[in-house]
Amino acid sequence: MTAFFDEKVKDRIAAALIRGGGVMVILAVVAIIANIGMEALPLLGGASAHRLDDVKAQDPPLLVGTDPRQEGPWTLGADGVISFESFPSRKPLKPFNETVSLRTTDIEIHDLITILEDQGRVAVGKVRMRDHWEDGQRHTTARWHASADILQLDPQTPWNGATANSDSDGNLMVLAWSPSQAPVLFYWDGEDEIWEPRTLGLCNPITTGAVAMELGAIAVVEARRGLRTFTRDRTDQWTERSTDGFPEAVSRVRFLIGGGTLVAAGADGSVTVGFSVPHISVTNTGSKTLRITGFTIDPGKTAVLPDDEIGSRLAAVPSAQLKSAPAVMTAVRTLPRLEGTPTAIAPSPRKRGFLVATDTGHIALFHATSGRRLIYESFADGPITALTMAPKANGLVAASGPQVIRAAIDNPHPETSLKTLFMPVWYEGYARPRLVWQSTGGSDAFEPKLSVVPLIFGTLKATFYAMIISIPLALLAALYVSQLGPAWFRSVVKPIVELMAAVPSVVVGFLAALWLAPRLEQALLAAIAGMISMPIAVVLSLGLWKILPTALRQRLGGAAELLVPLFGATVVLSLVALVIQPLENTLFGGDFTRWLFTTAGFRYDQRNSLVVGIALGFAVIPVIFTLAEDAFSAVPRSLVNASRALGATRWQTARSLVAPAAAAGVFSAIVLGLGRAVGETMIVLMAAGNTPLLDLSPFNGMRTMSAAIAVEIPEAPVGATLFRVLFLTGFLLFGFTLVLTTLADQVGRIMRRKYGAQ
Repeated sequence: MTAFFDEKVKDRIAAALIRGGGVMVILAVVAIIANIGMEALPLLGGASAHRLDDVKAQDPPLLVGTDPRQEGPWTLGADGVISFESFPSRKPLKPFNETVSLRTTDIEIHDLITILEDQGRVAVGKVRMRDHWEDGQRHTTARWHASADILQLDPQTPWNGATANSDSDGNLMVLAWSPSQAPVLFYWDGEDEIWEPRTLGLCNPITTGAVAMELGAIAVVEARRGLRTFTRDRTDQWTERSTDGFPEAVSRVRFLIGGGTLVAAGADGSVTVGFSVPHISVTNTGSKTLRITGFTIDPGKTAVLPDDEIGSRLAAVPSAQLKSAPAVMTAVRTLPRLEGTPTAIAPSPRKRGFLVATDTGHIALFHATSGRRLIYESFADGPITALTMAPKANGLVAASGPQVIRAAIDNPHPETSLKTLFMPVWYEGYARPRLVWQSTGGSDAFEPKLSVVPLIFGTLKATFYAMIISIPLALLAALYVSQLGPAWFRSVVKPIVELMAAVPSVVVGFLAALWLAPRLEQALLAAIAGMISMPIAVVLSLGLWKILPTALRQRLGGAAELLVPLFGATVVLSLVALVIQPLENTLFGGDFTRWLFTTAGFRYDQRNSLVVGIALGFAVIPVIFTLAEDAFSAVPRSLVNASRALGATRWQTARSLVAPAAAAGVFSAIVLGLGRAVGETMIVLMAAGNTPLLDLSPFNGMRTMSAAIAVEIPEAPVGATLFRVLFLTGFLLFGFTLVLTTLADQVGRIMRRKYGAQ
């Protein structure tokens, strides 16, 4: 009785441990999902503004700014003196070395200040902060850093506006305007240190303007003609650039960081974002109508089209003559409308964001690419007359009358939303909305492009090419070994295939990238011909074997059944090897890869989908083969013997009885192989080229989700946008696996219920 009781206790303890282990596994999986999801969730959050203490100036300031730490604002009054209201001990700054009467002021990206006084003098510079330590205490001093000598304009002209912009070499450009004459443009050469006048080609007065020195672009607003844009060519001449889609009534314009994106605010509260869209001229010299993605060009006609990779798409069309065409400043998106009339635009010094203030006291924070209005709050009862974003883009300073408003901004991920992550986005420099993954660039003005769709597409593409190679080979081999081949063959083949699974994926990827890819490129046509001819040779050989007399087949034995298709495939492949080079010379000019590009329009990359399919198929075949062979072998021998007793051949039994009965297991094998291919990292990382393309062509590569995580997560700053997008990618990868596992379970149940397999 005691022994029986002890066994019952042991059983209960074992059951409790098993249940507890299962619950712990489930909790661990849930914790992993929750951790990944919590890291990715802030991507969909907005921004917030925390109001800091206001400061009251002695007189209404014309311009405001702050230091990088946002310890206290500075103000520029109408007397031309820069004051520090929060730090009375700091000495006021005088850009003109004297008290003057100011006419207009402006502040650009990176706090470049333009000051125009009554006598036509223009000062351009920055307020610089410098720290020094005394007795363990930090002391900050401020100074005026002139970016150029003072520019003297015509003192008799009633100037009412001026703006300046600089490039990385210290060169400056100043644009000034008045209501009585055309605007003037001056260039400061940082090497020669001299102001040089430039001719813009405008004859009418303007109401406002903006300069992008880095890209050589100017935007002005005429009272009659509205917005006009100009670009500088290689000969330092300014040419007007066409505009498209901007509103007629524009009151404020400003270029964002990098100078490629233009923001135009209308008097009605509208805010429009645009940039230069490349165009190309296409002339149809052929006798047939040329059709290009929604456009038709009749014979002998010329059309100017957005340059959406038209050159590469028309490489195989000799009748299309291509010529570069001037770019067009195009309005690409309209942002949510504001209440009141915009009074100031303050671009962000770090991202494609900007602030817009209105005469109703509201301030809005926008992101130009995502189109999101992240903040829209009322900061004053009256109009906002001056506005600046903090040097680190984490705060704002504004003025409404003598009141100086300060706020801290928390805006960690302005560029991400469900639309930018999963839908086409029109980025600067592109001719249409695109799905692009480009996480890093070479300059501070680079804009990350973080659409995860190319990564999802690359994962599915790699999986597709791996499965179309591995599924037929693995299933047919498993069926033959289990039901058709001799017993000794099974005992030899199955352990060898299972050993394939033990080969590290990094070794497979290494061999695919450094050994297979170059040889496949050299013998591409032969490889394609071999892939097509070998299955045909095997089928024909088996057909010939089938028509041989039964007595002869029985006398030759089962080994001949393997040798006949092997012999047929060897003969056909030998013939292919003999005729392929003369055939390539005759039909493809001796270079099949060049013919693919020049005639068919397919660019061949050495590390492509074919290489990935072969290498990844090598890793997936053991998984599918082993599980499928076990499923075929699990079919009761009594059913197989009954079928044979009724006169069915081995092939008829395998096809009509064994395969349906093992369908649930076979499907599970395929799904597990699919999961293995979806989650593979090292093979696709080394053999796929790692280029995020949206192209089903087998001759180019891809970037998968797992490869993107492996490559970029070590360099992604913790908590940054790229870091969280990679966690979102991991979450999607986990979701793919979960969907596949659930699908396999449900389909397996249906198949077991249909075929009665328990």
